[in-house]
Amino acid sequence: MRVAPVALVALAWVALAGAGPPVRGGVAQLVADFGLRLFREVVGHRGDTNVIFAPHGATAVLVALQLATAGDSRHQLEVAMGFSVNDPGVAAELRVLHRALRGPGHLLAVAEGLFVGQGVTVTPGFVHRFLGTLGPRRLARVDFQRGEGARALLNAWVQEKTRGLIQGLLPPGSVVANTRLVVANAVYFRGAWQSPFPPAATRPRPFHRGDGTAVTVPMMERAAKFNCGEFETPEGVPYVVVEVPYSGGEVAMLLAAPFWRGVPIATLSRLLDPQLVTAWVTHMSPAPRLLVLPRFSLESTWDLRAPLKSLGVRALFDPEAADFTPLSAEDPLFLGQALQKVRMEVTENGTEAASGTAAIVYSRMAPLEILLDRPFLFLLRHKPTGTILFVGQVTEP
Repeated sequence: MRVAPVALVALAWVALAGAGPPVRGGVAQLVADFGLRLFREVVGHRGDTNVIFAPHGATAVLVALQLATAGDSRHQLEVAMGFSVNDPGVAAELRVLHRALRGPGHLLAVAEGLFVGQGVTVTPGFVHRFLGTLGPRRLARVDFQRGEGARALLNAWVQEKTRGLIQGLLPPGSVVANTRLVVANAVYFRGAWQSPFPPAATRPRPFHRGDGTAVTVPMMERAAKFNCGEFETPEGVPYVVVEVPYSGGEVAMLLAAPFWRGVPIATLSRLLDPQLVTAWVTHMSPAPRLLVLPRFSLESTWDLRAPLKSLGVRALFDPEAADFTPLSAEDPLFLGQALQKVRMEVTENGTEAASGTAAIVYSRMAPLEILLDRPFLFLLRHKPTGTILFVGQVTEP
C-alpha cells in the first residue's frame, strides 16, 4: 500500500510501541512533534552524514526550563514547543508519560536532574513546582566554584545513569565559577532483538554512500515475517519501512530506506513528524522478508543553540533579555550552553543506546566566552595605515 505524503527517518529510530500505562495522545504527541522538529533542525546543520539524536532528552530539559523562565524567554519556549506546562492537564500527562517510559528491569531508564549552585537564592515555591509538575527528579545543590570538580561530578552523574555509555557530556570549561544552574537528562536503552540475527549469516557486503561511492561493511541477515510497508514522499520518491521488535514487545526499531540508490537522505528526513510515523505503523502489515542490515555504531555530540534559535528560542540565550526570575530573582541569568551527546550500537543480538542532555545557565555578570574551537581566520594589521601584513586561516592547529 502506498500512502502520500509520508516521511522517512534517518537510517534508524527507536520507537515506543505503545506498551505500559496509557498515555493520552495530546501531550505525548506534542512532545514527539517538537522533538522531531528539533531533529530536523539538527540534521539540517549536519548535512548528509551519520547522525543520531535524542528528541525526548532534549525536550525534557526544555520542559524544565519552562518552569524556570518568564516573559519572552518562556513565551518563545512555549511557542516553539507547541505547549505550556501551565496548560490544563499538561503536567498530569507529562507525569503519566514519564511513568510509561520506565521500562522493565534495565530495558529503558530515564533520569532527570536539576543542579542549583550553592548560594543561589531560589524563588519560593519553585522547588515545589519543579517536583510537583514533572514528578520524580533529582534536585541537588552543587558548588560551581569548584569549576572542574563540579563538572566532573555532573559528568559522573550522567555516566552512571547511562551505564557508562555517555562520558564527558560537559566539556572542559563549560562549568565555571559563574555557573548557576544545570538541567540534565539521561536516557539509557538496552534491548535484545525478539529474534536475533544469526552471527553465521553476517558477511561483508557493499554499502552505497549518498555520493555514489561504496564501502564494504559487515551486513547482518535474517529471514522472517516482518511488519513492513511501501510508501511514497509527496514528490513520488518510493521507500520501504520495516519494524524490528525487541524482546518484550515494548520497543521496536523502525528502519526506512529509499528504493533507489542516490536519493539524498535529506529528501526523506526533512518530512519526519509523529503523524507520518503513525501512518507507517497503521499501514504496515506482516510479510515474509529477508532483512539485510549493517552492524553499526554511531556517536554524535550536539550544540543545540543554533537549532533552538532557528525555532525561535532566542531570548533565553541573550544576557540582556533572558528572564529566570521564577527560579531566582537574585542573579540575572541566561542560558549559555545547550549540549547533547548520544551513542548507539546495533549488533546481531540487539541494541544499546544512551544520551545525555544538559542546559547550563550562567550569571549574566560573567564575561561571555569566545571559544575558537573551530576553523578561523587571522589578520595582522598595521593600525595607523590599515596595511594588512599577514592573513591566513587555521583549520587544524
